[in-house]
Amino acid sequence: MAAESIAKLLGDNAELRPLSERLELIKRLQKRYRTLVPEGFAAASRVCAIDGTTVVICAASGPVAAALRHLAPRLLEGLRTARGKSKQQRDQELTAIRIEIQVEAPAPKRPVKSRGVMPRERLADVAGKLADSPLKETLERIGRPNPQSKSTRSKT
Repeated sequence: MAAESIAKLLGDNAELRPLSERLELIKRLQKRYRTLVPEGFAAASRVCAIDGTTVVICAASGPVAAALRHLAPRLLEGLRTARGKSKQQRDQELTAIRIEIQVEAPAPKRPVKSRGVMPRERLADVAGKLADSPLKETLERIGRPNPQSKSTRSKT
């Protein structure tokens, strides 16, 4: 079977044609939306669906959504009319904008690396080179072998 583009397959299949048309409408509105909103909002939001005559815009956070709600009347008018006249009748049927928050999943936390064994001999050497001070006393205490250390304590 020869390789065909997905766009051609969507357009040729009668069952998938409505999906293809809806995706084209969303794509066209997204391009127009990027020209209407300030640059920061364009990066943090997008046209994600058409629900009847309502344009659904997904925002990356609550503050972005709140700001977009203030811009909604201007955005709706801009989406309905492309530079004065809309060539698409479907665009003129848009009557509302719904702003939704769609937060991205947080990045996975980096694994915590466990510390190596405490170099007690080196701490004792450093403590030996210091003058009498609280730091020297603490390093000597840490450097001494501790029979009650957590690594040798019984787990029962």
